[in-house]
Amino acid sequence: MSSPEQQLAPPVPEPLPATPDLLAGAAPSGTVERTPTGRWPGTPRPSRLLADGVRSALAQPVATATAALVVAIVCLVVFATTGQSAAAERAVMDRIDGVGTRLVTAFDTSGNAHMQARGVEDLARLDSVSWAFGLGSVTDVRNADTGGLSPGVALRPLFGGLPPALAVTTGRAPREGEAVVGVDAARTLGLADGVGIVTDGPRSWPVVGVYEAEGPLASLSSGVLVPSPTTPLPPSGPGTSAGAAPPVEARYLYAMATDVSTVDPLAAALPAVVPAAEPHQITVETPDGALALREVVAGELGASSRQLMAVVLGVGLALITITMLGAVAGRRRDFGRRRALGATRTAIIVLVLVQTGAAAIAGVVLGVGGGLAVVHRLTGNLPDPTFTAGVATLAVLIALAGAVPPALAAAHRDPVRILRVP
Repeated sequence: MSSPEQQLAPPVPEPLPATPDLLAGAAPSGTVERTPTGRWPGTPRPSRLLADGVRSALAQPVATATAALVVAIVCLVVFATTGQSAAAERAVMDRIDGVGTRLVTAFDTSGNAHMQARGVEDLARLDSVSWAFGLGSVTDVRNADTGGLSPGVALRPLFGGLPPALAVTTGRAPREGEAVVGVDAARTLGLADGVGIVTDGPRSWPVVGVYEAEGPLASLSSGVLVPSPTTPLPPSGPGTSAGAAPPVEARYLYAMATDVSTVDPLAAALPAVVPAAEPHQITVETPDGALALREVVAGELGASSRQLMAVVLGVGLALITITMLGAVAGRRRDFGRRRALGATRTAIIVLVLVQTGAAAIAGVVLGVGGGLAVVHRLTGNLPDPTFTAGVATLAVLIALAGAVPPALAAAHRDPVRILRVP
């Protein structure tokens, strides 16, 4: 039998198990122990927190659509203004960088350096060189069909093959021992159709095409080029000596750098790469004037574009902040309820940022797509891919930065005052 004290004592209730909620904070009074997964009771799981933020964005279609529209308009305005300038700048830079700012020339004006033609092959193997070719000494030739009565033009041996900067406009590219004439030389020799024979008297070369040179190589349009071997041919025939033939010499070497930044290192390394009897006699020229012009053009266009983009992004930041303030004000009772149930301030901030990020991503997709279409229609070109990615990233970051003040305000409100019934 139980004693009277035991019969009168109220039953002791069993402690309720701690059940972690999505946004619950501290557990009820008593000893708080970790769950079997090693997490504190009420610790929000990132995956569920992100999912809750996306659901919140979908639950407020007006606020989400407004934020997405603001981000899309910001992207569209940036592309229509700064993006158009960036596309124009890219077109100008591509035109400047075509040949004029990347061509490095080495020449032996006195003939004392004795540059070897095989240096063209050494240059072409460098990682910083797109293509290279060389020219030998001048030979005066005329049209053989006129009996030597036509005006003479300069013929030079070509080492390394015809470069892309010398485009064949008529006929075909020459093989070794064949000649191709420049457009100016073709008019002088009467070979506009690119077919004929040029001769210096003892020797003759068949003409198989006409080429056109532009930019710093435009002077080559007045000459004739004949692809030639870069190493001497072995002696043959009776009475020839077994001695080694002298190396084939080049008077000019041209190397196209892969990038503007590699022009100076290439110019510094060129005398050491090209075999020569007197390397100090080699003169190396770089397009200093074109490089200076490039820096001026890029600086002027870039500065105006950056200033305009900063203004547009600043306006977008203010609009995003105002939009999210309104969205947070509409959910103040929801946030108060979460805080009363134990949600941490960090969880509330993350919810607001996730909602804003979802809207920003939707706005970026819409704004970038429309902006690229507008720029292509206005200029016929597209901005650099890095510019496009940068604008998209900045738009998302601006949206998140604009949502920080409303998120802090929602996290630090007193839930008791919010949920108090008047």
